[in-house]
Amino acid sequence: MSARALFPKGKEPRYAFEVLIKMLPEAVLSFSSDGITLKALDPTKTTLFDLRFNATALEDYLVEEETKVGLIFTTIKDVIKRVGATEKLELEVDRERNRFSLYIYPKRGKDAGLIRRFSFPIVQVVEEEIPELAVSFDASFEIDSDVLDDTLSMVAGVSDWVQIAVAPEKVSLRGVGEGGKASETELGFDSESVFNISAEEPVSGKYTVEMLRDINSKMKSISKRVRVELSSGKPIKLTYEFTTGTFVVIVAPRVD
Repeated sequence: MSARALFPKGKEPRYAFEVLIKMLPEAVLSFSSDGITLKALDPTKTTLFDLRFNATALEDYLVEEETKVGLIFTTIKDVIKRVGATEKLELEVDRERNRFSLYIYPKRGKDAGLIRRFSFPIVQVVEEEIPELAVSFDASFEIDSDVLDDTLSMVAGVSDWVQIAVAPEKVSLRGVGEGGKASETELGFDSESVFNISAEEPVSGKYTVEMLRDINSKMKSISKRVRVELSSGKPIKLTYEFTTGTFVVIVAPRVD
């Protein structure tokens, strides 16, 4: 055995992986003394995913040596969706047997009597070198992830893009579709749904609404708030924090 990680809340890796399953064909999962990381670009090279699980936040974590596992997401798709909201998930890498396994336990743990195990051969996946993105952001805010989901859903009903604008006193999300149909939501600094607005001057960016919605609709289940950073005409950065780690997604702006 080379590595083992037990998540106290199996839903956290489940929903993070479900985002990746929808966006990527494959990726490399790295186990080190600090924890588990995955960093990958989507096939169009317009979205960067950076997922981290902290070793200190896991219920049990053991790494004999730094280990990398190739994940073919279509292979684990049906397994990961079986993890219940209150169940625990354990990942295990066995280099001697060349197996990657997932164990699903009841909330009471592996001694409760019901254990489901799914095992796959370890595959080799080409790991793409991804440099650090030198992107600076001129504005930021935090928003209730459920409210963001509702707002993106309304915009998606009329348009395939969303314009996110940040001013010192408010945040707005707007979309315009065919026939002049429009959806716009404004949230002021005194709103109960938006927090920590930071902008010296107004900035805005236009993004594919489906991409943002696909990410947030899953992550809202494990992260109550999302931190949003952007600059005019530049990528947008979404940061989700949860008990065992963080998930950062950087999405390129829409070019019409």
